[in-house]
Amino acid sequence: MGWLLGGILYSSIYAVVGWLLRDHPQLLSWFRAGALLLPPMTGTVVIVRRRQTWRGCQWLFWATIAVGLAMSAMGLTGWAADELVFERDTWLAWPAVFALFGGIAPLFALLAQPHRGSREPLAATTAVDVAGLSVVTGFLYSFFVSAPDAASAPFSLQAVSELQQGLVVAAMAAATWVARRTPWSPTYRRLALGGVVAFVTLTISNLGSGQGLYRSGFVYDLSWILPFAFFPWAASSAPASDDESAAADGEELVRPRPWVIFTAVALLPFLDYGLRRISPVATSTGFRDLSIAVTLISVLPLLVARIAAERAELQQAGGTTRLLAEVIEQAQDLILVMTPDGRVRHANSAFCRANGRTHKELTALCLRDLAMFETISADDILTQVRAGSQWRGTLIRSRADGTTYPVQAVVTAIVDVRGSATHIVSVERDITEERRLREQLIHSERLSAVGQLVAGVAHEINNPLQAVMGFAELLIGADTSAEVRRDLEQIRADANRAAKIVRHLLLFARRSTLERSVADLNEIARSTAALRVNQLQAFNVEFVEHYSNELPMLVVNREEIQQVVLNLLINAEQSVRSTGTAGTIRLITGETTNGAYVEVSDTGPGVPPVVASRIFEPFFTTKEVGQGTGLGLSVSLGIAQAHGGNLELRPTAYGACFRLTLPCASEMRMDVALANSA
Repeated sequence: MGWLLGGILYSSIYAVVGWLLRDHPQLLSWFRAGALLLPPMTGTVVIVRRRQTWRGCQWLFWATIAVGLAMSAMGLTGWAADELVFERDTWLAWPAVFALFGGIAPLFALLAQPHRGSREPLAATTAVDVAGLSVVTGFLYSFFVSAPDAASAPFSLQAVSELQQGLVVAAMAAATWVARRTPWSPTYRRLALGGVVAFVTLTISNLGSGQGLYRSGFVYDLSWILPFAFFPWAASSAPASDDESAAADGEELVRPRPWVIFTAVALLPFLDYGLRRISPVATSTGFRDLSIAVTLISVLPLLVARIAAERAELQQAGGTTRLLAEVIEQAQDLILVMTPDGRVRHANSAFCRANGRTHKELTALCLRDLAMFETISADDILTQVRAGSQWRGTLIRSRADGTTYPVQAVVTAIVDVRGSATHIVSVERDITEERRLREQLIHSERLSAVGQLVAGVAHEINNPLQAVMGFAELLIGADTSAEVRRDLEQIRADANRAAKIVRHLLLFARRSTLERSVADLNEIARSTAALRVNQLQAFNVEFVEHYSNELPMLVVNREEIQQVVLNLLINAEQSVRSTGTAGTIRLITGETTNGAYVEVSDTGPGVPPVVASRIFEPFFTTKEVGQGTGLGLSVSLGIAQAHGGNLELRPTAYGACFRLTLPCASEMRMDVALANSA
């Protein structure tokens, strides 16, 4: 508001000084030469000082206005020079044309549309459009100054000045309405108000000139002073280009058509013909021919520049589009683009691989065909997203082969300038492995709790169990009848079986490390196999043994390793017997790079692939209820790992094959063959 008040004060001082100097023409002319130059140059200086705060089309807007103000200053300076040097008291000449250029500059500046953001990539093509309009406008003005004397052109030139100022006011008012919800609305409003003031003062000056009342240095000169106060007022408070305006650049996805400069070139012959018919002045025909030639020569390079700029922008946009396409295609996230009604528009390579379908197959489907919806439907998701919300949640995607996989999805809408959804994008992440790890963690925590519970229960059971076994031994040693002895031996056998289960439970819970010593794996395997040979023969199971003669000595707990081998033999026996036919069990020992192994294989039904990864889990068993505790392999694996070795299920053509691998004691390694020969 300070600039506006300053303009009113400056205009008042100018009118007073002009009135006082009315009887001194020479002084008045010099006064006018300086006083009329100051208002437009003030606006130019303010714009130049703020040039670093604007970018792209926003800077082009103010640069066009600054050039217009400079043109106005040149016109007003030429006007004063006419009075001082040539002593001509008329404004309907070349200085007026410069002033008209300055007046129409805000209209050209609106082509930049600064309220839509800086849009730096569009600044070059928009500048060419502004230049093209300026050339055509200059051609139009030339018809009004090519008359042999000023008296033959005043009415038409006055009409053009009124018309163009009216267009500026209407354009600024329209821009104010369009940008009413943007930070640029106050700027447009101030420029529109300045245009109204310029229109009123210009009309007053034109009326005074038409009636012969116009005189310089008086109130009529307000049309060249007061309107210029609105430009520094608007420029000093105009919004700067910031990140938000840069973000708005994404809205301009479609490059503007070069209709401005092409229309200007197309209309030039028609304008020339029409203006010659309206103002047929024979003495100026040569000048007008020169004017149309110069205009065409000026516009054609602009046309070429406009096409080159358009091509450069399209190439840049194409490069950016290709880069974004590569980013989407190579992204690890699953990206699905759909139409607002849920039909698949595009899917990146990661989505196609995860879903087991090609891009062509996916585009024939819709959202409801690609997922299993339990708590929310596909229509509910689409409705929520189209309403402007974002949906986050877990979906169960279905593959072409009928299998499923879980994904964590974020579904959002791409909206146009009107806020309507044009596409729907779902960015997803396969959480199959994440779910497996989470379930494994939960299972591990559960087993940890079970282990603590088992340890306590086993200790509580072990004490009364030892008492039962002790009393059974005492009673058996006493002189009792055969029938009672038979019952006591049954009690002792069942108590031993219960004690064995308790011992397994304690080993599972504690993973305790007992005393170890140097041992021969062959000897452990032979002695363990001897415990089961008779029973295997009774069930018609062939037992094959093969022991390597070059095994290194091991440092192990003999009882624990024997327990592992025994568990493997019992499992193999039960597997063969489950077939109901004769079978074979093989026990083999051998040497590895850093140790030795014992391998037990059978010709039974084997381990189904679906449970192969779970057979070492505690309490997991493939046997019928009551025939196994599910602790044998888990305890055996714990014993092997406690010795620094491993127990694994090895692939085989039929049946099952388990290998126990143990590291050797390097300092105790010796030649077993020499020891045996000695």
